[in-house]
Amino acid sequence: MAARKSKKKTDQEKAAERFVEDLLIRGEAVHSDPQGDLPPGATHEIVAESGKPGKVRRRRFSTH
Repeated sequence: MAARKSKKKTDQEKAAERFVEDLLIRGEAVHSDPQGDLPPGATHEIVAESGKPGKVRRRRFSTH
């Protein structure tokens, strides 16, 4: 018998979702402007919103 994929989220998946949610709450993940720039304070660009909480890509590091 083939193993079925569990619908329960793993701890790693839960942690990844929480990380993205926290970035969004703090304003560190945003859409880039038409020129491709991020506003001050943003470290991640939102690249997909197909699911909750979405997909982000690191663009720069915070200095604090």
